[in-house]
Amino acid sequence: MTEVDAFSLTTVPVEQLANGTPMNNATAFVWKHGAQHYLITNWHVVTGKNAYTNKQETPAAPDSLRCLFNVRVGDFGKQQWDIRIRDDNHNPLWLIRPSMARSVDVVAIPIPMTGNEPVMNMYPINALLSKPLKTKIGMDVFILGYPFGSAPPAFPVWKRGSIASEPDLVRMTTGHYLVDTASRPGMSGAPVILRDWTNNYVEGSMRAFNDQPATNFLGVYSGRMRAASDEAQIGLVWHASFIEEIIVGNKRDE
Repeated sequence: MTEVDAFSLTTVPVEQLANGTPMNNATAFVWKHGAQHYLITNWHVVTGKNAYTNKQETPAAPDSLRCLFNVRVGDFGKQQWDIRIRDDNHNPLWLIRPSMARSVDVVAIPIPMTGNEPVMNMYPINALLSKPLKTKIGMDVFILGYPFGSAPPAFPVWKRGSIASEPDLVRMTTGHYLVDTASRPGMSGAPVILRDWTNNYVEGSMRAFNDQPATNFLGVYSGRMRAASDEAQIGLVWHASFIEEIIVGNKRDE
């Protein structure tokens, strides 16, 4: 029997489009709030701009994202669907954080699907069971992204990293974790998870061995802190709580 990890199914390889012309590859994943599904990725992915300098880094501003979703039945195939991220007047359709919006490199894009389509399955990441794992500096995490684009079989690479800043200080300071990892282009927008196959680190539990791994969703990866040549190889992971803040705030970018 063929098995795929449930968290691999949550990821969506995306490609920026401008007037139908493909540009760069990136990663996204699905989040469900009420009856609405959202595509979660980075602000720099939907704009093509550097999140820190605001400089345009793609040949044109993307107007759509070409996404590959999992099929509901069959042989682990993918279904392509282009999602518009700008309206007819080129205004953004994505949502940003209501306060200090662009200081957080995360956006939520409403998906015009119910999640009950006969062909595609959304697999929202927040529908998966998550255990309250202890999150400590130095622990390994996995970044689930697409450094090689959406080439078949179009399932994510689990890139290992380690937490390089104090997790308990994230929301009190920068809003993001630092991770030590040699990531590559294409992984921007990837979900980052903490995984314990032994369940040794479940909060409040001395021991809880079984054959099901415990997993925590930590946040959204947004690439290296500096240029790819930066020898420190430190990446940013925006705290998971920003996703609900963005969706509940319901503020479009300008």
